[in-house]
Amino acid sequence: MKTFASWVVVGSLIFAVAGPVARAAESRSARAAWAREWRADNPVWRGVHLSVHSDAQADQLAAQLTALKAVGVNALVVEVDYSYEFKSHPELRPPQIVTQAKAQELAQEARSLGIRLIPQLNCLGHQSWAKVTDPLLVKYPQFDETPGQFPGNTNIYCRSWCPQNPDVNKVVFALIDDLADGFDADAFHVGMDEVFLIASEYCPRCRGGDPAKLFAKAVNDLHQHIVGKRKLEMLMWSDRLLDAQALGYSKWEASANGTSGAIDLVPKDIILCDWHYEKRASYPSVPFFLEKGFRVWPSGWQPLEAAQAFSAFAKTQKNERMLGYLGTTWGKVKIPEMAEWPPIMQVLHQWDSN
Repeated sequence: MKTFASWVVVGSLIFAVAGPVARAAESRSARAAWAREWRADNPVWRGVHLSVHSDAQADQLAAQLTALKAVGVNALVVEVDYSYEFKSHPELRPPQIVTQAKAQELAQEARSLGIRLIPQLNCLGHQSWAKVTDPLLVKYPQFDETPGQFPGNTNIYCRSWCPQNPDVNKVVFALIDDLADGFDADAFHVGMDEVFLIASEYCPRCRGGDPAKLFAKAVNDLHQHIVGKRKLEMLMWSDRLLDAQALGYSKWEASANGTSGAIDLVPKDIILCDWHYEKRASYPSVPFFLEKGFRVWPSGWQPLEAAQAFSAFAKTQKNERMLGYLGTTWGKVKIPEMAEWPPIMQVLHQWDSN
């Protein structure tokens, strides 16, 4: 039986000794309090998204925190994916990982500087890259949306897991818990961009299903765990919630495979990271999401002119749910050089005053 505390008698005095449940509750309370204070101090979110897949990269990022803070960064989305010292499923650890101790160290250093650190695990899609399949579908091939198909990942972009497999969430939720606890997080980014394999003819559960409802199921399952159970904020890439044809975006920046209807089937408290990397006269997804009631974190990349154009357009949207700007890196700049990279440094300065 779980108890919140055990009691120890020393002499005539009785001391309460906090158990694991009590310590976890205290930790959640402390994280929530820090997050409230951070939001009050940072009405504009100036963030950077980057990948950290080893202790060495975590050390590089820790060494750059002061420089990033100096150019206005107050939030980091750290994509770790499977490169972590998972306690719940050690079989999913690759050879190179971020250890739990290093995650704690990085999180504490970021928090001491007032930088919010948000870990990320790619969910649903992006379960492979080129010829390499990620550990989840290697160790649990039964979770694959296209089981036994596309050997060597030929003729596909990235694999997906099956959102209706009854066992996949048990594993994924445990991974999310490990990452959230390791980074002492008050928010979590679930990825979910560029999902092309969904409602596949090769999936015995999803074949013939509605892609929008299947995508929404995956989102809602994650939301129930992350927000409902763990009381964390949930972030995700938003491209699969956009209709490519209706809004004039490409199949990469928006959905052309029927998932866009999920926009009306998922909770409005999810933070949508709306990414666009091409220079355009306007970006209709931004007002679209705001009108739907979501908080929006516009996310640009390169070239510099495109990032500046997207940032400038986003700033014209005078809405309390416009959070700020998230600069993505995608390996185009080394961690020690991020604070001086123009698509981050120059664009973030546009958000110095709201």
